[in-house]
Amino acid sequence: MRRALAGACMGMAVWSAAMSPGASAQTPLFTENSEIEAVIEGPISTIVRSARRSTDPHPGAFILTDGGAQRRFEIAIQARGISRRTLGICTFPPLRLNFDGDAVSGTLMRGQNRLKLVTRCRPGASYEQFVVLEYLAYRLYNEITPVSYGVRPVRITYRDTSQRGRENTQLNFLIEDTDDLARRNGRWVELEVQPDQISAAQLDPAATARYALFQFMIGNLDWDMVSGRGNEECCHNSNLIAASETASSGIIPVPYDFDSSGFVDTPYAAPPVGLPVNNVRQRYYRGYCMHNDQARAAADHFRSRRSALLALIDGEQRLNANSRNEARRYIERFFDIISDPGRFNRELTESCRGRSRRGGGDGG
Repeated sequence: MRRALAGACMGMAVWSAAMSPGASAQTPLFTENSEIEAVIEGPISTIVRSARRSTDPHPGAFILTDGGAQRRFEIAIQARGISRRTLGICTFPPLRLNFDGDAVSGTLMRGQNRLKLVTRCRPGASYEQFVVLEYLAYRLYNEITPVSYGVRPVRITYRDTSQRGRENTQLNFLIEDTDDLARRNGRWVELEVQPDQISAAQLDPAATARYALFQFMIGNLDWDMVSGRGNEECCHNSNLIAASETASSGIIPVPYDFDSSGFVDTPYAAPPVGLPVNNVRQRYYRGYCMHNDQARAAADHFRSRRSALLALIDGEQRLNANSRNEARRYIERFFDIISDPGRFNRELTESCRGRSRRGGGDGG
């Protein structure tokens, strides 16, 4: 059951002041971005083989190397996710790690209970690059707004107890819990709603425009702020936070899952059916027309952060030279669009949701 957190002020001026990084308590795991090392011990092959049909938890251990010493935590490990787990896309599923809250007290894992772990989908160096790029997408949004998921890279050795301790090592990353994100950003609450229970008019205009512009920047179409997909709860690859569980306005959408973006450009990524784009590298704006004024203001903010965003890409040493250069070029093409008033109007404000669609994207 999702926990209600105490309310916060609804005004955007107050929101902006309260939403500075570290404005409220933050768990130690996500205060830094340095890579950590750990071993996950458990019936890994059993979890992998059954992932497509089961998310049942299995007992295991998380052995963290911290300050030169090792700390062992007994955990439950389970497969998670939908597309990567159920559609035959990945040979290794994303995981959820369930910790005992009392056992992690006083350690780097303090405050952690149910952590999402993004794993390497398939073997090989190219798939490790996709992990790094998706991690970097989260970091780019961190640079735009603190109302975003913290992430921490972790190099994990998987020790398979169902195959006599067979081991393999891969780069993964952990994702901050939504309750922690809400607490860190002013003690808000995650909304638990059904698809289309919330309308676009109830979303905070500035935050919504910022979200949509970010998705346009990374070429991501695999999301929705108010609707789900299939039988999932609202909203597709988004969570909503608000001042209370009964809030009817000022609702903030927070995005996650960027593996289907043009920025990451995985082999399995494809545009959603019904959108006039040929591939995920082609940008297509899905922001709401009612937020066009806020989109222009958001573009100003993105331009002010251009150097910082590009520096994040340039400084990501886990990317090989080709991946880093292509990632940089892809983001630079975004800035070409939003710095040209004509292109900005054609490809964003005149191609928004809520009016007759025109045009497609930058083709980039």
